[in-house]
Amino acid sequence: MLPLSYPGLALYAAVLIGAFAVRSAAGFGAVLIAVPLLAFILPFRVAVAVATALTLIASIRYVSQGWRHIAWRQFVIVTLYTLIGLGIGFYFIKILDEHVLRRGLGTFLILYSIYVLWTGGLPPALPTRWHGTLAAFAGIFGGLCGALFGGGVGPIYVVYFNILRLEREAFRATMTTIMLVSSTMRVVGYASFGFYAGSSLTLLALGLPLIAVGSWLGNHIVRRLNPRVFSLCVAALVLLSGAVLVLK
Repeated sequence: MLPLSYPGLALYAAVLIGAFAVRSAAGFGAVLIAVPLLAFILPFRVAVAVATALTLIASIRYVSQGWRHIAWRQFVIVTLYTLIGLGIGFYFIKILDEHVLRRGLGTFLILYSIYVLWTGGLPPALPTRWHGTLAAFAGIFGGLCGALFGGGVGPIYVVYFNILRLEREAFRATMTTIMLVSSTMRVVGYASFGFYAGSSLTLLALGLPLIAVGSWLGNHIVRRLNPRVFSLCVAALVLLSGAVLVLK
């Protein structure tokens, strides 16, 4: 038996293809886009669990291709703080109900999209003396949001890595590897809570070919768009999704 109606499956496919096209082009953003849209047709926890697992699968491929470019020192620092944030997030996800989680995600997305639109998609640089503090904030807050909402952490890490002025390949490889570790820990945590029931496994199986299609689109079409315009369009979509979740 299919876990969704045919219109629901069509929306599921469109959301995943679009989300992973964005991830392929930008290096992050799949869960940020997928979870709020999938939450319209799936229970919130199922949307989070499925999107996280699919992102984990996609991250393995990206890391296997670019691991030589990883900035290991920054990877270790941010990952350690991320694990702290994940522990805090797992505690709260067990005690908060779905309505609160939806509202929380909606509020987070609205604040994030307003920030991106306000900065024009170009986050301001900060003095280097704040590197340590920002690393702790990015890791802990990223882990917390990742555990509660399944994602939305890419932009948090982007702000930190932009300040470090990492080269493009080091930037992409380091951030993707951190998100791979974070996704792995989240999947293990969600599995221990029983989020991966029969319907979730079916949705995961259906999502695998959609990852490939979305990644192909991102590599061949979306990446050709003007980066700033692309960033602003994504922010506008996130703002709309967040507003709907808050009002739902």
